[in-house]
Amino acid sequence: MNKILAFLISLLVGWSPAFALQDTPAQGAGNGTLLTLQDAVRQALARGPDVLLAQAEAVKAVEALRETRSINLPQVIVGTGLAYNNGFPLSIEGAAPSIIQLGVSQPIFSKKNRNLVREAEEGSKAGAAGPDGARNGLAARAAILYSELHGARLAIPILEEQRRTVETSRQAVEALLQAGKARALDLAQARVAVANIDQQLLVARERVRIAEAGLREVSGISGEVTIRTEAPRLNSELLAQSEEALYQRALEVHPEIREAEATLRAREFHFEAEQGERYPQLAIVSQYALFSRTNNYQDYFNRFTRNNYLLGLSVQFPIFNGFRTSARVAESRQDTEVARLRLQRLKSDLKLNIQRNASDLRVAAGAADLARLEVEASEEKLKISETLMEAGRIDPRDLENARAQWLGKRLTAVEAERTLFERQVALLQATGSLASLF
Repeated sequence: MNKILAFLISLLVGWSPAFALQDTPAQGAGNGTLLTLQDAVRQALARGPDVLLAQAEAVKAVEALRETRSINLPQVIVGTGLAYNNGFPLSIEGAAPSIIQLGVSQPIFSKKNRNLVREAEEGSKAGAAGPDGARNGLAARAAILYSELHGARLAIPILEEQRRTVETSRQAVEALLQAGKARALDLAQARVAVANIDQQLLVARERVRIAEAGLREVSGISGEVTIRTEAPRLNSELLAQSEEALYQRALEVHPEIREAEATLRAREFHFEAEQGERYPQLAIVSQYALFSRTNNYQDYFNRFTRNNYLLGLSVQFPIFNGFRTSARVAESRQDTEVARLRLQRLKSDLKLNIQRNASDLRVAAGAADLARLEVEASEEKLKISETLMEAGRIDPRDLENARAQWLGKRLTAVEAERTLFERQVALLQATGSLASLF
């Protein structure tokens, strides 16, 4: 028994807490590549498929705007109406048969066209907000994966030391049981403690594996490169602002709010465009045709002219077209109201989301401060226990308990720091400002 106690004392006293308090380097740190949080997020933003997809949708919106603007530009059509007729000169598609036909139309006044262009302009603005929203979400995903990987890697060395501690305790209990100075229940509990640490180690290693795989996927880093991480930090003055200030800023920059506002304005212009069906439309029209004598025009008209043209003003006054216009106006009015209600709901949800995330951040900051204080207190307790152990005033089990408590507090502190970082990410994502930091 004296030999067993001496062995335990040598293990416990030889432990240096000052070394364990330092951040353990990531696995493969000796020959790996250091990937900072900023680098990880920037690489993710540069290649994220969601961002590329949103950019493609934005380009489509710009092209749709260009197409809509063309309705106010001159429309020129060149073609031919070649045909052979016998007897009275008949028309082909409403025009006399001709070698060459040229038609030009230029709208002068159309309330419907003007509002359709305005609707397309707002639709283009709504599409431009899409990539910003995708970047904001992708930045949050990359930052969370980075934090998860770093935190899990910090936890593994602590858990491995706990594993050595509980395994030593199990061996000591087993020796005491053989000497008749311990119960079978004590050995069973020691084995449970070892299995518990083994399970925690398994969870931590799986977290590392999954987080690293996800980070490689979003950032495009090949599996041949070993990734080293450092403690993630977010330095933003927004984190110190009040909830109301964050909300007012979010109303200006949040992609979903900008998209919803542009969509509402587009619906309003579409409503005006549908109402424009009730107003007259003016356009300059011109037509030219080159005739051929093979169509026998000279036989039926006193004077035959090969070159024929027309220049005039087309004025259309809508009188009655059933209920098509009124139905479209009513439908557009409802679409506008839906867009307005959706915007109001988004603003309400945004305010509540900011308040919720700000509250979670305050709680996480308090928990992180408490965890750091508990680590410091448990370290002091461990030092005192080591001194008492050297003086023979406590037994090895007391020192073991002090060390186990200290390691547990360190694990809690690592988890608290990770939670604090994730709450910061969530708040900045809620305001729509996360991607702009990178």
